Amino acid sequence: MFEEWGGVEWMLLVINVLALFIAGRFLVNKLKSKLKEVEDRQALHRRMKNS
Repeated sequence: MFEEWGGVEWMLLVINVLALFIAGRFLVNKLKSKLKEVEDRQALHRRMKNS
């Protein structure tokens, strides 16, 4: 299968892999940001409840 690929197909494969990597990093960073936001909100709620 791969022996039939030309330069264009290999270039598209590299671009697609790079795009998936960038999208994955973006989603991981967004998820981490949301988790930190939730943890901060819970910590604030706990402090308000304890005062």
